[in-house]
Amino acid sequence: MAYPVKFLSLQKSELEYEVLIRGTSPASTVQELRKQICKLGPLFPSEDILESSLPISDDLKGATDVLAKIKSLLESPLDRNLLLRIENLLNHLYHRLNRITYDSKTQQLYDTCVNEFKTLFNFYNSVKDNGEDKLIVSSSKADSQQCASPLNVSVSCSRDLTNDVLKVKFDGKSCVRSFIERITELSKARDIPSAKLLSLATEIFTGDALHWFRSIRHNIASWEELILHLKADFDRVDYDYRLLAEIRARTQGETENIIVYLSIMSGLFSRLTKNLSDEDKLEIILHNIRPCYAATLSSHPHIKDLDTLKSLCRNYENVQARLLNFREPPTQTSDTIAPDFAYVRPSQNFKTNFQQYKFNNNQNTNNNSSFKNQTNHIIKTNESKINKSYIANNNNVHAIQTSSSKTFYCPRCRNNTHNLRQCKADKNKILCFICGHDGFKTPDCPNCNKEKLNSSKN
Repeated sequence: MAYPVKFLSLQKSELEYEVLIRGTSPASTVQELRKQICKLGPLFPSEDILESSLPISDDLKGATDVLAKIKSLLESPLDRNLLLRIENLLNHLYHRLNRITYDSKTQQLYDTCVNEFKTLFNFYNSVKDNGEDKLIVSSSKADSQQCASPLNVSVSCSRDLTNDVLKVKFDGKSCVRSFIERITELSKARDIPSAKLLSLATEIFTGDALHWFRSIRHNIASWEELILHLKADFDRVDYDYRLLAEIRARTQGETENIIVYLSIMSGLFSRLTKNLSDEDKLEIILHNIRPCYAATLSSHPHIKDLDTLKSLCRNYENVQARLLNFREPPTQTSDTIAPDFAYVRPSQNFKTNFQQYKFNNNQNTNNNSSFKNQTNHIIKTNESKINKSYIANNNNVHAIQTSSSKTFYCPRCRNNTHNLRQCKADKNKILCFICGHDGFKTPDCPNCNKEKLNSSKN
């Protein structure tokens, strides 16, 4: 890669961009962001991401911030470590600017950013070439060199651009269409002519493909002609049939957002010899996206293009991200500047009544059969816990369990208007708390302990 980026040397704002441009939601801390980019970086190299899915205004603002940061670093006393950091930021900014697709409204701002980038890049090269013993540059000297630098300077990489092409190999066993697509992309990006590609063929082909090339190279006059022979000799006869089956089976992964998935599907569609219509592509994608989008898409039954689908699904993902980040309002503290606007949390009684209100509403929505089953279950449970003598005297019992979260029952006077502590009856009067037998406490009550007495006699 002509402009390698060392992700672990970037700061939080740059790391958030590198994670976001790869279709993943950025984490909240630098440590987590570094873990994310360590996994995403090898999967999605910087040179493979050709366009930005971010709004143009956000991209240009981020690029402006990085330019200001680079300029500030160049004005400070320079050493070797600081130069490496500046070079890393310049490489990061190079890829960032190349991905921006500007329009007529933002072209002027984009051109300004590009010109300032070229100026800083040229100044950085001049400082770097002076050697490490001459790196102490004053801010006035830096300003004068920047002003003297032309605005339309062309930036070129010193290393041979064909090295990236030579990393792509074809052995005759892998997918020939994938190989041709990658070579075509690199040749356009590095501006490598077809004659140069043809001269590099002996280094690009390996194994069986190299034997094949040696046998036909005297009959090949151009790289385009070589591509035609590659497709004729190495492409599968039933490639489109098998690839279409893979396309129909390629559903959206659990961790794939809609942007990444649609990009992958677009790449699969481009590999077909006969292009599918937009209606067929939309039908396949609608069947293969994750079911979580169903509620959103059901409100828009007439989706006619992929842009509308992407917009709806993206909006759903944004809403879900906001829901995950929702937090309850903070409590009022002594440092609160506007306490009259602070949220007042409800009391415990309010919470209890509100929960009971929700419970009662839920109970009222149940059907009659389920209500009867619950009632019968409660009655049977209570009957198994009380004595038959208690049932015989139940006409004197007023404590009936209700749905209230707090009930009262006094075992002394057997009333549900107060509890035992609030009872004003004669405390010297002895009676059984279970059946109400006068003159006996519960442990000595003959009515409540018949079973115990019978078992002791036997």
